[in-house]
Amino acid sequence: MSASGTEEERPELVCQLEHVQGLVDALSAVRWKRHQDAVLELSEHGIVLVVQESGCLQAKLYLKRELFVRYDYNAQVRPRFGLSLGIFVECLNAFSVPAHSTPIQIQYPGPDMQLLLKSVDSMDASICAEIRTRIPETIAWDYNFEPAGTNPLTFTVKSAALKEAIEDLEWPGSSIQVILEPDPPSVTLRAEGHGDLQVHFASSLNS
Repeated sequence: MSASGTEEERPELVCQLEHVQGLVDALSAVRWKRHQDAVLELSEHGIVLVVQESGCLQAKLYLKRELFVRYDYNAQVRPRFGLSLGIFVECLNAFSVPAHSTPIQIQYPGPDMQLLLKSVDSMDASICAEIRTRIPETIAWDYNFEPAGTNPLTFTVKSAALKEAIEDLEWPGSSIQVILEPDPPSVTLRAEGHGDLQVHFASSLNS
């Protein structure tokens, strides 16, 4: 194998953290809902995690390289990828043992562009986890508004019912499509992500 081929196969980041519970606490502080997505950016200075809500609320977590006992950064361009923050926290919790320091190794990317977690220096058992990542900001906003004349399409629904529907449709990496049908009057919310789910609101008025 050539030296150039070996260089290309090196992970862009391999780092080790001595105390995983501190990272869990920090991530939990910026996780404000159950299904929370995050974007990670890796650099020679450390890791930045960003969570954002509807473009109006944003939180950033900075993990400086000095926090890690090992930090090997080999990327030419700063890697940037998205993942489920909830899954990330749950995986890290699997490495957390009460009253015991559990060092872990974090590597990116894996063979299929995963984020890899692995316990190190464990005498009892080795714990490994793989987290699927995705390219951030790949959801295209599609607006298809047709002229409605002097009577634009509108609908009224109880806020509690709409909130419950949005929460049911809020899957990691999903987008929500709103479909308004004038005849018969109805509104359909459809989400596509790790599956397909629809919530249908029919008119309560009798024609």
